[in-house]
Amino acid sequence: MPPIVRKVTIQANNIAWRAFRSTTSNRWVGVCDQLNLSMEADSLDELHGVIPEAIHLLMIDLLEDNELDKYLRERGWQALNMPSRPDGDVQFDVPWQLIAEGARGTERRAH
Repeated sequence: MPPIVRKVTIQANNIAWRAFRSTTSNRWVGVCDQLNLSMEADSLDELHGVIPEAIHLLMIDLLEDNELDKYLRERGWQALNMPSRPDGDVQFDVPWQLIAEGARGTERRAH
């Protein structure tokens, strides 16, 4: 029997990631002040692909440490369908957008 996947929807305004090209490495750097996260990738497309993974890992870590509810409340966000403890596979649906400085089509939305 396949594992049960629980989808947790985070109700928050679009979480902004600013992306810019590093002057020293020529790689793309994404910074999210709201989540206190940063990522680096070879291309803007790759950065767009790794951001959801970073958000997911942060949410899973907070859930496993029993800190997710407090974390969300401190930001004025809410979670729908949140399990009381991590049981099975949990996926997070978090609204976010990537705003790339110096790229054509300067804004890319994830959701």
